[in-house]
Amino acid sequence: MWKKCPGTRDVVRPEIILRTCPACGEEVEFFSYETEAVCPSCGRTLHREATPSCVSWCEYASKCIDDLMERKLITPSRAAELRKIAEKGKK
Repeated sequence: MWKKCPGTRDVVRPEIILRTCPACGEEVEFFSYETEAVCPSCGRTLHREATPSCVSWCEYASKCIDDLMERKLITPSRAAELRKIAEKGKK
């Protein structure tokens, strides 16, 4: 059995993902939990593909999201995004 949830790491300690803006070629940074970012050069909004997350399949996702938010490890807006992912995973 795990001492902690193996999926929490990506939620609490996000990675930086780089994408090239298709409009101007500038490099745009995303945190692994973000779905969009604005290009610092031309202002275009870029979207990245969603990656699988434990909240899309874990039966304890809702409780985990609440716990992370209560401990101030994620923001309320991030919690709302994760809840949406969790709801889609239940369908």
